[in-house]
Amino acid sequence: MSESADGTVGVHRALVAAVRTVFHHPVRMVAISVAWVLASVPLVTIGPATLGVYGAVASVREHGHVDRDAVRETLSDHWLDALLFSGLLVAFPALAVFYLGRFSASGSAFAGVLGMVGFYLAYHAWVVFALGFVALAQGDDAFDAVTDGYRWSVERPVATVLVGVVTATLFVVCLVLTVALPLVFPALAAAFHTELAAQTRDREEDAADTADTADATAPTDRPVSGESPKNEFSATFRR
Repeated sequence: MSESADGTVGVHRALVAAVRTVFHHPVRMVAISVAWVLASVPLVTIGPATLGVYGAVASVREHGHVDRDAVRETLSDHWLDALLFSGLLVAFPALAVFYLGRFSASGSAFAGVLGMVGFYLAYHAWVVFALGFVALAQGDDAFDAVTDGYRWSVERPVATVLVGVVTATLFVVCLVLTVALPLVFPALAAAFHTELAAQTRDREEDAADTADTADATAPTDRPVSGESPKNEFSATFRR
C-alpha cells in the first residue's frame, strides 16, 4: 500500500475510533472537555491543561475510566514541557500573523515570504506538538516526544496534511454546533490524535515482530569456509 493510501486509511480509522470512544463514554469525555475549558481560563495554564486532557483520554481508552492518579503523575512529570509546547504553538501563528500583517500594510515581498513560512511552520508545529502531547501522556520525555512527532510528520506528509484538515474540520463543526465546542471538541481532538499515535505504534510493533520472526526462521546453515556446494559436488563425483 502506498504512503498516500496508508495515511488516508490510518487517519480515517483513527477518526472513527475517536468518535466511537466519545460515543461509548459521553459523560467522561464531556467532563474532560469541560475540565480543559475551566483549567485553561488563566491562559498560561493551557499547556498543562491540554496535557491533562491527553492523559485522561488515554486512560479512558485503555481502562474505560479516568485514572486520576496517572493523570496527576503525568502532570507532575511534564507540566513544564507542556507549558513550553503551548508557548511554541502560540509563537509560530503569531509570527505568521505579524509578517502577513506587514505584507498587507507595506506590500513587502520579503514580509510575505516570512508570513507564508510562519504559516507553514505553525501548521506543521500543531501536528507535531499534538503527537508530542500524546507521547508526553504516555511517559516519554520532551525531546523524544518532539523528535518522534517530527519524524512521523516527515515520513507521512499526506497523513500530516490530513491530520490538520480533520482537526480543523472537527473544530468548525463543533463551532457551528456552538455548545459542542466546549463540551466535545477538546476530548474528541485528543482522542483522534491518541488513536492515530496508537495505530502507528501498533503497525511498527507488528513490523518489528514480523522482522524478528523472519530472522528466527531464516536458514542458519552456512558452508564452512573453503567448502562451497560446488566443492562438495566435485568430491562426490570423484568418488
